[in-house]
Amino acid sequence: MNSAISVCWSENDRAKETRSQGRNVTKTNFVSGRLINMRMILLFVLGGALLSIGCQSTPVQSEANSQDVAATPPALQSQTAPEASSNSSKAATVKRQKRAVKSAKAFASNEPSVQASVPASPAPETYTLAAQTDIPVRLIDAVSTETNKAGDTFLASLAEPLTLNGVILFPKNTSVQGKIVSLEEPGRVSGVASISLQLTEIQPANGSPVPLQTQPFSETAKSQKKKDAAIIGAGAGIGTAIGAIAGGKKGAMLGAIAGGGGGTGYVLATKGQQLKYPSETLMTFKLAEPLTVTR
Repeated sequence: MNSAISVCWSENDRAKETRSQGRNVTKTNFVSGRLINMRMILLFVLGGALLSIGCQSTPVQSEANSQDVAATPPALQSQTAPEASSNSSKAATVKRQKRAVKSAKAFASNEPSVQASVPASPAPETYTLAAQTDIPVRLIDAVSTETNKAGDTFLASLAEPLTLNGVILFPKNTSVQGKIVSLEEPGRVSGVASISLQLTEIQPANGSPVPLQTQPFSETAKSQKKKDAAIIGAGAGIGTAIGAIAGGKKGAMLGAIAGGGGGTGYVLATKGQQLKYPSETLMTFKLAEPLTVTR
């Protein structure tokens, strides 16, 4: 009897234990299910967060890239480092260029008066002096038929400024160069002195020489034939008087011949008149052809 009762109690205990274990299993499954659901929710939240980070601006991407680079193995970092540095240097260059453009625009907008105050350089204009235009000059070098020869050059300066329509092309005292085209010395028996001068170029203080061509300035010394005849006649008259006093009519004839010969000898021994132009002599030349000047 007692053994039967003990068997019943043991069966009841086993049933209770089985029911409690079942309840525990149910509770465990419920908790596990809730944990799985919470993990899924966390995964969805993390996925949305990652998508939002990927859609952000470039600086955030650069930070993510730097984190990725830090997380990569050293071997991969050594390979990707040159590319990252190149990209960063290009980005820095672009930023500097943008800043320079912005600063230039700001300066231009803030300084309109400075830009307006800088005048544009005027375009050069061309002026042409017509032929026959007078060019007055003063000699710097002295010129003479006694000391110079054909082909010699001389210096002069403009006595007046060369102007056209109120524009000064060459100011007063601008240097001018000329040459002696021809020169003839006076002879002892016949011939008189003559000279011909011509301007060849204008030499401005600033700039290259400007070639020009003028008509010759020519001059011939006065003839001395009358003066020579007077000298010869005077010598003959003096000789006649002396011969008449010394020997009558015959002496007068001999004296006239002797006196005339002496006068002729004086004329042959002396040259004719020389042409001399000292420094500061004023001369006026005329252009032989038009002169074009750019200013």
